Amino acid sequence: MPSVIETLANSVAALRLAHPTRVGLDGPSAAGKTTLADALAEVLGSMGRHVIRASIDDFHRPRHKYRSMRGEWTPRSYYDESYDYLAFRDLLLRPLGPGGTRRCRTGIFDSFRDVPLEEEWLEARKTSILVVDGAFLQRPEIRDDWDYVVWLDVDTETMVSRARLRDVAWVGSEDVVVERYRKRMIPAHAMYAELVGPIDRADAVVDARNLNAPRLVRLAKARI
Repeated sequence: MPSVIETLANSVAALRLAHPTRVGLDGPSAAGKTTLADALAEVLGSMGRHVIRASIDDFHRPRHKYRSMRGEWTPRSYYDESYDYLAFRDLLLRPLGPGGTRRCRTGIFDSFRDVPLEEEWLEARKTSILVVDGAFLQRPEIRDDWDYVVWLDVDTETMVSRARLRDVAWVGSEDVVVERYRKRMIPAHAMYAELVGPIDRADAVVDARNLNAPRLVRLAKARI
């Protein structure tokens, strides 16, 4: 029986488009988006497909890290201002879409060091597959620029538990990590869910509470 990742890879690879296929792995913070996107890209590559791997985290706005460290974000400001959605759309998604040049950038800013990334352009093939991980990938500014979206579903306590392990190295305290998630991250994702309804819009939904054994909840016909 195919694994969840193999099933998703087969669904994506089956799409026949006149431009590269743009796949987004959407979901809350600490849902496992990077882990599963890496696995999906690896399987697609093993099928002989040319894969471009990207993350919306490389489209953070300047000073993002320091605003986080100073606790300046509110749920609303984090949702609206954390990422440069228009640059993400215009430099990566739309060049790979209908009528696009297929010349794209996979990132513009290193938020950890708070410096712009060196300008680097990639040339996609017509049959390339772009695999992107990130939060808020179905916001109105970019929701029509995907060919396939996977929603990773986790509960809030799983989010907090993973964040404790992942973020303490740079935050410095588990208590601060938990406070930030409960005051900012969880409310921001709840706002996104209410405003956009990302689960209902997604082509596939994966229960990602156990990353060693993700479970496919729904697999719908992709938008073609």
